[in-house]
Amino acid sequence: MAIITISRQMGSGGDQIGSLVASILGYRLIDKSFLLAEAQRRGLIDAETANTMSDGKPGFLDHFDEQRIRAFYAIRSILKELASKDNLVIIGRGGHLELKDYTSIIRVRVIADHGIRITNLMQEKGISKGKAKKLISQNDKEQSEYIKHFFLTRHSDEKHYDLIINTSRISYSVCASVIIQAAREVGAMRIIPQEI
Repeated sequence: MAIITISRQMGSGGDQIGSLVASILGYRLIDKSFLLAEAQRRGLIDAETANTMSDGKPGFLDHFDEQRIRAFYAIRSILKELASKDNLVIIGRGGHLELKDYTSIIRVRVIADHGIRITNLMQEKGISKGKAKKLISQNDKEQSEYIKHFFLTRHSDEKHYDLIINTSRISYSVCASVIIQAAREVGAMRIIPQEI
């Protein structure tokens, strides 16, 4: 099956771009909320863990416990199962590392200048500049620790990505088109839409 993974910095627009790519291609969109709900539905994690991890607040470092470890392994199992059955756009969760040995995959990293990320987050969440800076700082640290702990590598290491896109001066629709074209080039897609 064809897979596009999108790792992203908070406030870079990676979630929106991933959603756009999935919509254009008709691929299934897999994100943290979906994976946690699926893990809970299967009885792999409890409702409290799913709710805590899906509330959108940083917390990996503060609440690193047995339930979060169990959630990680549940997500890992579900990702591999879904990847064997369906065309997917996977946002986050270390998908680019978890599925690195798959042949029909393109691994994308979405970044943006720090000031752009702050502005985007302020607009998305209706929060102050100070709060946006704090959330971005916490999220960057926690992303780094999550990848380091579970995958024994740095999430910022360029070798883990086929494509790195900076959204600071490029629209999300152009970014989506670039990802789709790149996927075409590396053979990650089985069906290519006529127009992008």
